[in-house]
Amino acid sequence: MKLQTLLPATVRAAISFYLSIAYGNQARSRRAPDLSTIEGQSAEACLTLFQKEQVEPIPGHSCVRYSLRLGNRNYPFMKLVLQEHLLAGEFYFAVDTHDQMDIKPDYPDYESWMAVRRFNRELKRLIEDEFQKHGLDTAACLCRALRAREPAAPDQYRGSVLIVDDEQDLADAVDLLLRARGFRTFKVFDGKSAVIAVGELLPDLVLLDYELPELDGLQVIAQLRANPSTQGVPVLLASAAKVSMADIRQADAFLAKPFQEDLLYQMIDRVLRAREIPS
Repeated sequence: MKLQTLLPATVRAAISFYLSIAYGNQARSRRAPDLSTIEGQSAEACLTLFQKEQVEPIPGHSCVRYSLRLGNRNYPFMKLVLQEHLLAGEFYFAVDTHDQMDIKPDYPDYESWMAVRRFNRELKRLIEDEFQKHGLDTAACLCRALRAREPAAPDQYRGSVLIVDDEQDLADAVDLLLRARGFRTFKVFDGKSAVIAVGELLPDLVLLDYELPELDGLQVIAQLRANPSTQGVPVLLASAAKVSMADIRQADAFLAKPFQEDLLYQMIDRVLRAREIPS
């Protein structure tokens, strides 16, 4: 959706669906934001409920999102977000689990933390499904917008890309963008499937999300690099989480989410060109 079309009723519905699922029977006792202040007001007034965040990891390539921390019955930091990603000016509702802390397997509380993350992941899925069921814009709106574009024939075949992302709507949107640019694309939605797919397909590039079920992005990279048949496949790692420089260096390049399509194209071209230059 365009921000200027945002209505108080839409914001009220998004918050209501979120709270009812995140808190269950406790939803009524949960202190919700005061929505009376936006009744009959403009889209700009609706956005005052949220915290505005501008993400610009590379100068000149910014995305905006609006976040509202509502938490859930087990974890206080989960957020409702109104997000710009891939398509400039197109926003959609999503849930940010906000649980991307760097907890290693040898930490004493590792299993408990993984249980919290699994719980949050399932809540995110349920809430976003509820948004879509009631006609609120979710990441699926990106695919609709892309399919509405005038089809353009790619000027050349650019290579093959394996897209690895557990959020299927986002994977589908990236798939549409890259196919329109002349790439042959494949999609998988978890880390174990990614390792298998790279071994079978040997793509020219892997566009790899960091936060994945089964194996995370860094574990995927470690397994690819340990296998002589896949160690040379370039990996473009993407994440909304804070990733250390040491971890970023394990990939060929890194993209901070959210990002717009022009930056995605530039980064993919940069990685592929670098692989063509003899060392």
